[in-house]
Amino acid sequence: MKKLKRLSILSIALMSTLIVSCGEDISTSSTNDDLTSSDTGSDNSNTTSDGSFGYEDDFSYYLETKINSNKQLKVFKSFGSDALDKNKLVIATAIQGFFSRENGQYYLQHQENDEWVNDLKDNYGFSFVDTTLDEMLSNFKENFTSKYVLYDATEGGLNVARSIAGITDFIPVDVSLESYVQSQGFTLGIDARGMSEEDCFDAYKDQFNNTALIQQNPNTTQEFLTDYGIAGKFFFFWPDGGTDDLVFRSKVHNWAKKDSPIFGWVPVDEPTDINISSQMGQFMIASDWSRNMSVFAAKNSYGELRFNNPIKDDKSIKAEQGKHYVTIMMSDGDNIQTWYNTFPTSELYLGAERGDFKMGWSINPSLSDLGRNIMNYVYDNRDENDFYVCSVSGHGYMNPRVYPEEALDSFTKGLSSYLRRTDLSVVQILDSGPDKNVIEMYSRIPELNGGIYCYGDKYAGGRGSVYWANEKPFVAFRESLWDADTSVIANRINSYSTDITSIQAYTAINLHPWSMDYSDVVDLVSKLDEHVEVVTADEFIRLITENVEHKDQIIV
Repeated sequence: MKKLKRLSILSIALMSTLIVSCGEDISTSSTNDDLTSSDTGSDNSNTTSDGSFGYEDDFSYYLETKINSNKQLKVFKSFGSDALDKNKLVIATAIQGFFSRENGQYYLQHQENDEWVNDLKDNYGFSFVDTTLDEMLSNFKENFTSKYVLYDATEGGLNVARSIAGITDFIPVDVSLESYVQSQGFTLGIDARGMSEEDCFDAYKDQFNNTALIQQNPNTTQEFLTDYGIAGKFFFFWPDGGTDDLVFRSKVHNWAKKDSPIFGWVPVDEPTDINISSQMGQFMIASDWSRNMSVFAAKNSYGELRFNNPIKDDKSIKAEQGKHYVTIMMSDGDNIQTWYNTFPTSELYLGAERGDFKMGWSINPSLSDLGRNIMNYVYDNRDENDFYVCSVSGHGYMNPRVYPEEALDSFTKGLSSYLRRTDLSVVQILDSGPDKNVIEMYSRIPELNGGIYCYGDKYAGGRGSVYWANEKPFVAFRESLWDADTSVIANRINSYSTDITSIQAYTAINLHPWSMDYSDVVDLVSKLDEHVEVVTADEFIRLITENVEHKDQIIV
């Protein structure tokens, strides 16, 4: 995930214990935190019609937005001479969100060459025209209200204003723009200055939609996720990790539906915060720098999902004595914002000129709901050697070991649906270590052939260990391209076992996208000896299943 400073294990344990003890028991059922459906967003109660494992094919955790029938989007900008400043962007993206509930009309363009503008034009019949904030305000007033909720950005009041805006249909207005919006015919609806996020939650929680949370820093991500959060009437908050804040955070997590998404990112530290939200039964959708989610989540505007794995498991590949088998895959593909922004086109990743070997890319199957056009783009621009795996630890990032059992049951059933529709058969599981109950829960998923475990030092702390459930292997990364020397790794791999009946003859290699890139993979592969064969993750799992004893083997 994102590289942030790590807190000690003791700090994580203390903070996690505190937040659970501050709130009600996570097993307690109530109208808001059970695993039943809500009016808006996810419905994780519908099992398959034939009674088999998992949810129906069209199951979703996410609010589906809608684009106008003409597919014409009015463009406002955050670059160039027409750029709106950050406070005006809040107003514009809020208006974008309001309309997207039933009749999306707006698109935020942040650079001259926007690949998604071109894609929507060329492949989905969209058209784009420029607009101004004055025009947007006039259109909003005609279709919604002429009221605004007032906040002071310098006092961190944006999240309160965004939250209230979503449930009142008032535009969020910073004090610096109050005179401007009044000149456009708007009048004060609510003065939210001085109201804390906790005050806001306590006053309005019965009006918010509890099927998702928006965890956003109000000081740095003004326009990001504003549209989608307001469209869904979700609660925006940003806990800073202090003791008092953990009490508030506990209230919010306990109120939110179990096995539901948190959009945005973590306020304190990745392992600490993910552990906390996991214990409370919510998974993270890394998306704090995501623009236009209200446009990309309008999945019906993009037709059928045509994403599938370009290369299948080649059953003709059989393990041969004297060979060592490796599979290479990028981690962190759960990060939705990177698919919105960089991964699909960057020369460091999917836009790179490919080598003549099989490469695994991790991807979040939630993109089938939150960016169907992007998944289609990835498929349409695939390389013949590309293979995709599910990351992490499924359709959302959480630590399965501490996810409440009932929520984990729901999560794995949801994952079954997402794997089915996106043609994924291997999942990366990021956790503090392997857990037999977790492995058992994942192994029930019929679409899943096995898993790749990420834990310990640079995801490779498991040193290639293997764990079994339902005759499916869950194999730990053995090597990691994470601030690494490719020569050192290649020399180790070249010396590894070639006894194909031993797990030691199989190596899963992680590519950490924040410190190294695809060119480093090319360099590594060029240094591997001829007896080392690169296979897809699916082939890797099958070869182990066919040749290695189905018995847990822990490598130290």
